[in-house]
Amino acid sequence: MKKLTALYFIVPIIGVICFSFFYTSVKAELHEREVQRKKEQEQAQALRAQKDLKDRQDAYAHARAEIDLRIKKIEERKKEEERKAAEVQAAKDSRDLVYRERERQSKRLTDLLDSRSVANDQLAAVQEQLKLQRIQSEYYGTAASEVSQNKRLYEQALARMDAAAAAAIKQAEALKAQAKKS
Repeated sequence: MKKLTALYFIVPIIGVICFSFFYTSVKAELHEREVQRKKEQEQAQALRAQKDLKDRQDAYAHARAEIDLRIKKIEERKKEEERKAAEVQAAKDSRDLVYRERERQSKRLTDLLDSRSVANDQLAAVQEQLKLQRIQSEYYGTAASEVSQNKRLYEQALARMDAAAAAAIKQAEALKAQAKKS
């Protein structure tokens, strides 16, 4: 009976010792797996952060290039508009000068009507001036139509640039959303 009592006492102790041995080895292995999993997660997160940073830098560089291009085009358009405005102003000044010249010639013609031979010479000069004025008037008409056509083309180009910028923004947002889902 004593053997049984000792057996009842020793067997559970041996069982506890065996269990604790297996438990500690499994616990150490689980702990090691957990540490490895955390390292992998940290590495994956660091890679994602680097990729996101690179994507943002690329998007910023692209957006900056687009903005620089738009600014350059706007400056070019302003210079072209200033040049055309200067041409239009020069044309107006020329027209005013021609009108003043025409009025002066007309007044002179009325003064010279007294002398028929002189008046005929003056009449030929005035007719030549009128011919030049018609040519200039036709030039101004064609220049005005070219200016309006160029304005329409620039407005269309600006509209296309705005649409392209909006599409680029939408694409960048879609990429960000896709990156967040990943």
